[in-house]
Amino acid sequence: MVVGFGLINKDFVAVVPTWERDTKVRATHYFEQVGGPVPVALTAVAKLGGLACVHLGVVGDDRDADDLARSLDEQGVSSDFQRTPGVATSRSLVLLDAHDGSRTLANYAEELPLMTFTPAHDELLSQASLLHLDGRDLGGALHAAQLVKAAGGHVSFDLGTMRPGREALFPLCDIILASKGGGAGAFPEHANNPAAQVRSFLAAGVKVAGVTLAEKGVMIATKEQPDPVFLPAFGVPNVLDTCGAGDVFHGAFCWAYATGVLPHAAADFAQATVALRIQNYGNRAGLPDRATVEAFLKKVRP
Repeated sequence: MVVGFGLINKDFVAVVPTWERDTKVRATHYFEQVGGPVPVALTAVAKLGGLACVHLGVVGDDRDADDLARSLDEQGVSSDFQRTPGVATSRSLVLLDAHDGSRTLANYAEELPLMTFTPAHDELLSQASLLHLDGRDLGGALHAAQLVKAAGGHVSFDLGTMRPGREALFPLCDIILASKGGGAGAFPEHANNPAAQVRSFLAAGVKVAGVTLAEKGVMIATKEQPDPVFLPAFGVPNVLDTCGAGDVFHGAFCWAYATGVLPHAAADFAQATVALRIQNYGNRAGLPDRATVEAFLKKVRP
């Protein structure tokens, strides 16, 4: 079982032909979807198949929370929300550029309370084979990671942004895949050197470390193979929507790792999953299943 703990929000997405200040523009597409690094990753795990998925998170007691729970359930992810009356569920307004699929995102999250872990939550975490975190609620993330590690499970951390204190998670993590900004924030002395950032994560006790480099690819290394290797991304001709692409990468990597795929091959599998996802609109309709990813890999690397 894969358990995720992190922020969940509702995305309101509009595809626009142009984006300028102080103008009006007609959207060519509009859709709503589950957003947030951890829940989107879990939907990718569920789509690839064979692993039960549960998301733990804090939401408001509102219709958006209902919509998110229903959407996750429809995608094969169970939800265990801590509902908070009087506070709105996190929301994001996303504008997608119709020309290249790039996105501009504005997130609005009220001061949601921290997660209160119950004995039932602790029991769930003790049964997880893998825990995926975003580190937003640092105390909660440390609590969850410690429980999972004590029970013999693995911990994955999506370090999108480095914030004070998050380094405390590093020794508890089997996997850290950081964004360019996350890696630079963790090791500012190596701000422009992803390979050095990867080595520094390994030195902090991480077993599998990587830095994602957007459309370029990923730099990755492991405790057993500590020399960082750059794996180029798969180029695709029709990029429609890059929103959530990094989250999908994490989910596909977690799925591959949890099913016994070696880390470098898992990163390749994850990049193939992303290449297929970004050719479609939305984190739901665009997600490929395992057979589609494997067929793509056979085609590009016969």
